Formats: sequence, structure tokens, C-alpha cells
Amino acid sequence: MTTSGSVPDDDGPAGSTRRTHRVTISDLARRLHISKASVSYALNGRAGVSEETRQRVLDLAEELGFHPNSAAVALSASRTRTIGIVIARDPTLISTEAFYMRTLVGIEQYLNEVDSSLLLRLTGEHGEDLDVLRRWSRQGRVDGFILFDELEDDQRIPLLKELGIPCVVVSSNEPDDTVGRLISSPTETVELLLDHLLELGHTDIAHVSGPFTFIHERLRVQTLREYARRRGIAVRHVEGSYRYDDGAELTRRLLTGPNPPTAIVLGNDLMAVAALRVATELGTAVPGEVSVLAWDDSPLCELARPGITAVDQKTMERGRAAADLLLRIVTGNTAPHEEAPPGELRTRESSGPARS
Repeated sequence: MTTSGSVPDDDGPAGSTRRTHRVTISDLARRLHISKASVSYALNGRAGVSEETRQRVLDLAEELGFHPNSAAVALSASRTRTIGIVIARDPTLISTEAFYMRTLVGIEQYLNEVDSSLLLRLTGEHGEDLDVLRRWSRQGRVDGFILFDELEDDQRIPLLKELGIPCVVVSSNEPDDTVGRLISSPTETVELLLDHLLELGHTDIAHVSGPFTFIHERLRVQTLREYARRRGIAVRHVEGSYRYDDGAELTRRLLTGPNPPTAIVLGNDLMAVAALRVATELGTAVPGEVSVLAWDDSPLCELARPGITAVDQKTMERGRAAADLLLRIVTGNTAPHEEAPPGELRTRESSGPARS
């Protein structure tokens, strides 16, 4: 739970101006020496605590200016106070790709604030995720699901509709339906990258995407092609897999083939780091002969040498936003579609003027 009030940090010398942070149920529980569950029961008028404890919680909440937000209200009305995420991707890729790790951290941070839980399962890529969605729904283990990597004919969405359980799809897709969606439009990222490259004089670039089986990758390619044409930029697309080895191999083909591009935009941080390594091995100067950019920023891009220009997609913030949207949908307190927080271009040494 969050609030408009604040409470001073416990650290810092006496008499100093100390930082403040949002009051959460953890703060209330710590000060009263009771569990977070007891605080939640007291605030939401649920059984499980004595009237004396309930009054102590309410008194402290008033003293600190604590007020539950809309997501907390949604949680109080939910059945399990748990949301589910089932990811049908190779675990080795999940563990190395910053997008999922940072998104899950954002979701966990948010759920901790509202005293809820995450049920996570990694499955194979051959329909095993559908079995988990079906089983958890019928067992009543979660209040709803967050879905990633929407496919063209995604069977998860009609399945959850049939089962009558809410979901939020984190996607670039915005069909006219009643499914919850956190919309991450590719337009903003495309314009950030293209305008930066055009300012540097690049008119011949390559784009190494993720798999075209994902709707968001198809939309990225379509948008990039359209906006590049408007700017007089020629762009060639190569389908990748998000894997490091794939990024290295495709970059090698681009740089050793006829008419190599002056800049390469890669679909994630891993492939961008791989592209940087291959350019170095080939003796191709970055950014003197080719600029390297990543669609998604991460610590890998920041620590690489040279640092890789990338778009900070605000993945932790988007994770929080997806969880908040789902919890509000659970009680019907919001429209199903919302825009994701905007990204920002992080300009680093890997992008420079186009070669003559």
C-alpha cells in the first residue's frame, strides 16, 4: 500500500534532515511489532485481529497520514491476493536478458507494497504454459495473470476469457477488445532512435529484431520501416532470437557482406553487446565505421566499452504499472487499456557520425 504521507528513515544522525519515503504496511507493522498480514486485516476490516490491535493500527495510520491507494482497495476485495505469471521461454535466456529480470523486480516491489504475492512459473515453449494457466485458474490460486510476448494467434487470451479470470497483456498491440493491456507503442522508441541516427548523418542502417512470432516485433519492424522512409533512411531488417550468439552471427554477416550499414540497431541488450564484440574482432571501429544501438537499455549497455546507446524502456516502472492495472481490473475499477510509461534515449559512445 502507498500513501500521500511520509515517514522519516530510521538512519541518520540526530538533528539531521533525514530522507522520507512513502508509508507502507511494512512501516506500520514494524512500528507496532506485528505482522504485515495483521496490519492488512485491521485496515481492511477483516477478521483475524483483535479490536485492540485494529484500533492501534488505525490510530498509527492516521498519525502517519496513511491512505490506501486504488490498487490496495482492489487487493482487499480479491480472493487470493496473488497474481500469476507463466513465461514460456528458455530459462537460460530469461536469466540473462535484462527485460524480464527488471520487469519482475518492478512487479515484486509493487506487490510487496500492497501486501500481495507473485506466483511465477517458467515452462517449455510447446503449450505447457496453457496447462499451467488452466490449472491455476481452476484451483483458484491467483486473482489474475500478467501475460508477456503476445503471439499472432495467442491461445492464452481466449482461454482466460473462457475461464473468467482477468489478465493484463503487456504488448504493443491494441486491438478493440475488453482484455486488459499495458500498451507499449513502438513509435516512441523508433522516433528516438531514428532522430538520433539522422542527426548523426546515418541514412543506411540495419535492424536485427527478435522473433517475428511475437506481435511486438512485427509492429516494431512495420513502424521502423514507415518512419525511416519519412526521414529518407534506408533500413534492412534481419530476424534474430534475442540470444547473444545470434546477435554475433547476424552482425558478422552484416559487416562482412556487401555494402555494410553505417549503423545497426539490435533488438535487445545481449545482441547489442555481441555486435560490439564482433565489430572489435573484425577490426571495425565503433562508432567510426559502424554505430551500435540497442532497443532495450541495461547495465550491460552502460558497462560495455564503448558504452552502448540504448533506449531505457523503464521496465521496472512498466512492471509496477502492469501489476497496478491488473489489481484494479480485478474489481472493475478501471478501463482495460493504459499506456506504458515512456522510454528515454541513453546516448553513449557507441553511436557517432556516419562514415563518409
